[in-house]
Amino acid sequence: MKALKEILAPYPVDQFLSQDWTQQAVYIPDERGQKFQSLFTWKDLNNLLNFHRLEDPNLRFSLDGKSLPGCDRTIWHDRIQEGATLIINEIDEVVPAVSAMTTALRIETGHQAQVNLYCSPAQQQGFDNHYDTHDVLILQIDGEKDWFVFRDTVPAPLTFTPDQLPPEAPPYLECTLKPGDVLYIPRGHWHYAIAGDRPSLHLTLGIHCQTGIDWLLWVVGELQNQPTWRQNLPFVNHGQTQGQTQALEQALANLSQHLHDCLQEPDLRQRYQAHLTHQVQPIAPFSLPAQLGIEIFHQGLETRFVRPPFLQMQLTQLGEQHHQIAIGTKQITLKGLPDLLLPKLLEPEGFSILEMADWAPDLDLEADVVPLLTRLVTEGVLLVDEAAV
Repeated sequence: MKALKEILAPYPVDQFLSQDWTQQAVYIPDERGQKFQSLFTWKDLNNLLNFHRLEDPNLRFSLDGKSLPGCDRTIWHDRIQEGATLIINEIDEVVPAVSAMTTALRIETGHQAQVNLYCSPAQQQGFDNHYDTHDVLILQIDGEKDWFVFRDTVPAPLTFTPDQLPPEAPPYLECTLKPGDVLYIPRGHWHYAIAGDRPSLHLTLGIHCQTGIDWLLWVVGELQNQPTWRQNLPFVNHGQTQGQTQALEQALANLSQHLHDCLQEPDLRQRYQAHLTHQVQPIAPFSLPAQLGIEIFHQGLETRFVRPPFLQMQLTQLGEQHHQIAIGTKQITLKGLPDLLLPKLLEPEGFSILEMADWAPDLDLEADVVPLLTRLVTEGVLLVDEAAV
């Protein structure tokens, strides 16, 4: 788990997963205070505010525990000057570095994740004591923020109940986040925070894990395709006869047995796992104009190619010099290639045309290599390595 390891460093991932995950909050200080310098900055925030079209509910404010709509951008300055905390949701959709981190974490965990931004003026508390219905990792970018974390009152909540009261016991964790520090808060654990003597900027990485309820809801969707589960149940009324009661009881017993049999099928569980994988699988990245078939070989024989990051591929050998590459539902069939060539072309570190010539010296450059690489680039299997330009 490379992405999670980099976020938690120097805290061991194994210790985090066995001791803290879903169980207790943990504060992870960063001695140098530089862990997230390349991830997000005040400049990135200004670019979002100045050049992106941000509207409620993706942009909003919170003041004295009350959520305020983003409204017209002409009053954003006023909101901030009043001491309101600025919140921008899903910045992983618009900030490349944050997107790369979030995508990697989705692939590693198999669960959905998103990143929200919080900018709090000095000495301000944006939210009252509350809990989230997902696990969160707080990544402190700049400034300082005092955090107070309390035990849960509802284990593993699925929804937030506004009239529920926080625990009377004092917080079990109090800490001050400084730049580079991380705070993990499990789902359902109450918390609030107060900015320090200067404005605070942090990212909240929310991990939305699937639960047993999600699994059952997915199963319900699958059962809707079976006529047995779409049929009417027998009538139910207060004056029903014993025969009517027995009919309903028998119908429910039959459905219970049918559900039990379905849940025992390995194929059902395998399809659900495939469904989870598909949910977090990123789409093949765009790389224009190379994917239009032009400007692919701009570095000649030194042009380098890499496989798209995070994109899962399956390589299957169908016969001698006959292979298939599967990317999601897309399948690409290739014939006439040495059996050891394609695995080398799909290795993460990438390759140049000169290196490819060493692997397959019998392939002709114009007749074999150029058409093959052109197809792999236009199909999204490979990218031209712009870092090597």
